[in-house]
Amino acid sequence: MFIGNKESIQTLTKYIDMFFAGDPKAPHFLIVSWPQHIGKSSSVKELLKERMGNYFVTDVLQIKDFSEQLEKKKHNLRIEFKPGSETAKILVKEQNYEDIGVREINKRLQQSAVGKNKVVLIENIERMTKDAPHAFLKTCEEPLPKRLIIATTSNETQLLETILSRALTIKFNELSDQELSQRMESENLFNNNNELRQLVINMAMGKPWIAKRVEELIKNEPELEKTFTDLIHNLSTGKKRFFAHDALKKLYKHGILDAFIDGRIGYCVNNDMQEKWQKRLATKRLMRTNVNIENLLLYWLINW
Repeated sequence: MFIGNKESIQTLTKYIDMFFAGDPKAPHFLIVSWPQHIGKSSSVKELLKERMGNYFVTDVLQIKDFSEQLEKKKHNLRIEFKPGSETAKILVKEQNYEDIGVREINKRLQQSAVGKNKVVLIENIERMTKDAPHAFLKTCEEPLPKRLIIATTSNETQLLETILSRALTIKFNELSDQELSQRMESENLFNNNNELRQLVINMAMGKPWIAKRVEELIKNEPELEKTFTDLIHNLSTGKKRFFAHDALKKLYKHGILDAFIDGRIGYCVNNDMQEKWQKRLATKRLMRTNVNIENLLLYWLINW
């Protein structure tokens, strides 16, 4: 079920259907662009699964971006994968993932499909290393029959013009609060806790992935639901700052403190709380420096 970005979804659907219908005018290289965490890859995968059925498993090569899981170490897409090099290390313990390079992608595109068509989905294509795009150009310029390349990007400015010029780009936007609420309802996210639901909508700022991430964290650690709910009350009343400090540390531990602060800034802006959103924005800026997390949280609470 698609909610939001109606025109972009329709355009993406149109070109994917042209490709599977064998239309000679169908583009063979699509770039789905703009903001991070709005569900670009999931929308593409849903469309492909509908059209490919069981062949989705055998004929779609998905190149995932594990930068989020690697935290400070960015996951780059290199020209080739060399066993024994740094790229051979396990990226994420709980993920069974094969790290491959651009030359390996090109090689797999040349292999025959089990069904009729072969598709490569590359998440965040801007993470290609300096020389990797050049190794990819010929594949973009001279696509093999019944081969489709779909890439996502959150930053077009980081892509070579030679790559962009060979693709048809489709832009997506953040969802409105209403669209995000509908999306969460359709996926049964926080339907039994309206207070937490509204906080997550504020946090996500139109990005469904963030809402889904919070839901996954709470599913794995149910006590986090109470942590979130108590934090809302503590921020509203200005009481129990010690408990708020512990709760904020938990959010930091799970990698969602940044999103939480974004949500509080959005809440303050929407409710014309200028002084408070400026203080929260100052906290956000400090996160980009080397300030110790304990000092950062103390600064937040002192300037509540």
